[in-house]
Amino acid sequence: MSTENLQPGTSRQTGKRLLAIWFVGALTLSGLAAWSSASTGIAPSATSTSNQSEGQVEAEVTESTEKIIDREPTRVATSFAEGITSEEVLEWVNAASGQMLNPPTDFMGLVWPIGRELDDEPDPQVFDGDPFLEHSDVLTEAQLDEVADYFRNWQAGLQGCDPEEARGFDEGAARVERWIKGGANVATAPDPCFESRSAIVAWSADQDKQTAKQVFFHESYHGLSNYLLRQCSPVLGRQENDMNDVRWFAEGTADYFGVYMAAKDDGRENYVQTMLKRAYLDLRGDPGMPLEANAYVQTAAMVLMIERGMITEEQILNGSYFNNCDWITTFDPGAPGMDYIFESFNKIEVSDGNYFYSEATIAG
Repeated sequence: MSTENLQPGTSRQTGKRLLAIWFVGALTLSGLAAWSSASTGIAPSATSTSNQSEGQVEAEVTESTEKIIDREPTRVATSFAEGITSEEVLEWVNAASGQMLNPPTDFMGLVWPIGRELDDEPDPQVFDGDPFLEHSDVLTEAQLDEVADYFRNWQAGLQGCDPEEARGFDEGAARVERWIKGGANVATAPDPCFESRSAIVAWSADQDKQTAKQVFFHESYHGLSNYLLRQCSPVLGRQENDMNDVRWFAEGTADYFGVYMAAKDDGRENYVQTMLKRAYLDLRGDPGMPLEANAYVQTAAMVLMIERGMITEEQILNGSYFNNCDWITTFDPGAPGMDYIFESFNKIEVSDGNYFYSEATIAG
């Protein structure tokens, strides 16, 4: 089912996942796996899922024209899920990193399947405080070991992390393994160090492939962004939690990128309609929903800001808003012009199946 056809019930279901994604975006992962830049990735075992390519997708090495580095960039990916091939995930990794003005040297993509929800509420006690829902297993115990090992080995082989960063690798890999083996509905962007990052997604049985692709691109955007709250905290001398009121911009831009890139991959140009329609349907169910509520309305706010000339689509898509920490001040709710966005993002209209902000709303 395409996200363009989300019904309110499905939107609420997906909203639980987006809430989990938002929480995980706030988590600090102090070291998560990577594979050596000279490696072709981890070859799947004979017990691995059938969609993995024989011998494993090889790392693609591309030249970076944006910065001078001491080693070649690496792009690696694998999927343990039937219905999404390792080749596809590698294509998504290359597409996402290719959009960025200043991507990291190393980037890894990982997808694995999970089953149905086992309960309706997050189980932080199961995941050592992380707010995920438990799901049934799709993979065997041996296959789950493969997934966890892929991440751990990728991280262990990273060549661009300093010793202080590497000290957190074991803890980070253990955390990811806990998610994988516990059936967590996790989608996040582990970053072992500044030049080596990743996007990992557990593809649940209640999601179609289109949604999984959007979520992967969303998380890849976070992983490819250079200065999010965690990186800006020491730069600005502020606690990360003290800047939570600007997370809406980081989430809105990431989801804009996710919907745009999924549409681009499919050869579609109706991505703005997708963004506005799902926000409109969510707002019909909860007209008083605040902008902080979820990524659907935050992405719609990006559309409004673009149409008002406050931001540009180009700068969203190339990640340049996050090449320094200026965005935290510029898009603070108290910054000039932000009050109008917080008051007007919900003024989406529909006519003959077309979703839009009126000229009056755009003009403000």
